[in-house]
Amino acid sequence: MKERILREIRKAGKNGILQGELTKLYNFSKSTVSTVLKKLEEEGEIVRVHVAGKSSRIWSVENSPFPVKGHLRIGILKAIEYPAVLLAYLDCREIKVHLRLYNSAFSLTKDLAEGYLDVGCSPLITQTLFALVYRTIRINAGCGYNGGGIVFGKPGEVFGSSELSSMEYNLHRYMDFKRMRGVVRHFPSPQRMIKALERGEVNAIAIWEPYLTKLAEKYRIVRFDEIFGEYPCCTLASSTRMENAEEYRIFLHRYIDAFAEIENRKNELISLESQLFKIPKRDIVRAFYGFRYDYRLPRDLALSTLENFGLRLGRELEERVFNLI
Repeated sequence: MKERILREIRKAGKNGILQGELTKLYNFSKSTVSTVLKKLEEEGEIVRVHVAGKSSRIWSVENSPFPVKGHLRIGILKAIEYPAVLLAYLDCREIKVHLRLYNSAFSLTKDLAEGYLDVGCSPLITQTLFALVYRTIRINAGCGYNGGGIVFGKPGEVFGSSELSSMEYNLHRYMDFKRMRGVVRHFPSPQRMIKALERGEVNAIAIWEPYLTKLAEKYRIVRFDEIFGEYPCCTLASSTRMENAEEYRIFLHRYIDAFAEIENRKNELISLESQLFKIPKRDIVRAFYGFRYDYRLPRDLALSTLENFGLRLGRELEERVFNLI
């Protein structure tokens, strides 16, 4: 019975489900459902919030729009830029860490801004835009530098990229630099983008590691750092509701310490990334050093990178976007 109820709560996703709906769904008594829900709350599986009178809406911890004591929900993209996040995830013992994988920087950062994640790693430019619009997240640290480039297929003027990402903005910089004309199509995942390149639906794509190194076996590539110099790619941001939370302080301490362990635990990380992202180990090995991993993000560098993307922040907006360690 408990498993059936928990399955329905998870199935409800971000919308959650009313307690009364669970009673009607299985024709259980109100007292039976209440007892099961109390047990699930004690086990840290669900969040229950009173919405009106005696009515309650229930979410699984992973889909809760609120922080959950003792839990930390982290989102990362399907890229190899996050070894420190993965080590912190493995090494946190005091709290329950939930790791969620995303294909899209836009979707990840939107979930973070709307409260469905507590911490997220996505492009600097994406997090900055959401921080300005939503005012519910701030950037706390770096993740890595570089790691992206352009893959060229057949000559033409149609380019592929992920939306509102470092890849898209660097692609536009490259097109301006080379005085290239063309249109940019957005793709929801790297796999869809690669297929479009292979089918000739686009003529070039802006993509990140480990896909960039893999595609270099077949196509001509140009790395963005070779043209523009080093740049911060993804950054780590947190919900403003979590900045002073004990759960986040514990994770952030593990995260900072993890950067010194990346080289020593390289094999462990490669195996984990291969398993999580369903990418062959050999491809991850070859691309592992396509990024420079560092949590330090000088404010001046972050601001100059944003200016290169056409976004200049005044002092007030800087404080809205950054709370750097």
